[in-house]
Amino acid sequence: MIRIVNKLNLWIPAAILLLSASGCLQNDWEEKEENEKKLIQDYLSANGISEEQKTEGGIYYIEQREGTGLTPEPDNYVIIDYVGRYIDGNVIHETSYDSLKDDWENAVYYTNYVYGPVKFIHGFSLAGINEGLSLMKEGGKARLVLPSDKAFYDFRPMVYEIELHKVITNPVAYEDSVLDEYLVSLGFDSINNYYKGIYYKETVTPDPGDQRVVQTNDTILFRFTGRLVDGFGSEIKDNRVFDTNVGDEEPARMVYTGTSTARPEAMIAIPDGLKIAFDTLREGTHATFVLPYKQAFKDVGVFSTIYGYTVVPKYQTVVYDITVEDIRSATEK
Repeated sequence: MIRIVNKLNLWIPAAILLLSASGCLQNDWEEKEENEKKLIQDYLSANGISEEQKTEGGIYYIEQREGTGLTPEPDNYVIIDYVGRYIDGNVIHETSYDSLKDDWENAVYYTNYVYGPVKFIHGFSLAGINEGLSLMKEGGKARLVLPSDKAFYDFRPMVYEIELHKVITNPVAYEDSVLDEYLVSLGFDSINNYYKGIYYKETVTPDPGDQRVVQTNDTILFRFTGRLVDGFGSEIKDNRVFDTNVGDEEPARMVYTGTSTARPEAMIAIPDGLKIAFDTLREGTHATFVLPYKQAFKDVGVFSTIYGYTVVPKYQTVVYDITVEDIRSATEK
């Protein structure tokens, strides 16, 4: 849930601007500043962090593991794991680690947040995180102490632990390589599993008989699970679910009209590649669909506008598991 903000970090809450403009609240402002300085100093003293570890940008950078790969430059993509805590009380503000979600009070609100390594454009996060990443190399791990003017401008300094897994200089070429490796791992090929720009395989094929094939304007009742395909490290992983209705009382419903098919209410988004894929299915079919980023969510991704986090990153290969429970014609209820 790393925040993506203006590249120059010019966002400042209106309340802070009002405080600076009001002379009668100047004492309150100064008191908050002094309290923040004390919080930082107490933390530095308790953790043996010296002033020599303060950067030119004003954060404290404590290297925990030296990296050996690339250092991110502006507009590179990075893949990281992280946890951010308030310096006062060690309360988790945000994290990518599944093992820490039970300790994160606000996790209950982020129902589609995908735990695990986060991919985003370097330079578009908090000012302090941008600077910290610019000092790291792939494979490295560091602790960052961020005064609030390098974080959220709320007089509450933050401590972030960050692992930099990967620096991506060309997101298109990188994701193409991820797709190729993933298809090989599944045993998919471009002859038997390729269809209209996507790749698919039936894992359960219904007997021919009288099962309906999807026709235009049919209503499809189906179960689905959407997963991210991660391509760094020693193996490809596809275990991170970003959307599913498995376990819901009712299946998803969709009127099939081809490429103009509307998003079912049960889905947070429906990619173009999945819309065109349904005409391959029959009642009772179970199938896996692999969608290259161009047929998935392209260079836009999926973003939660309510809570402000990325659900599916830009340039992301995704895979859907689909089970068709029923197909009904336009004349059926």
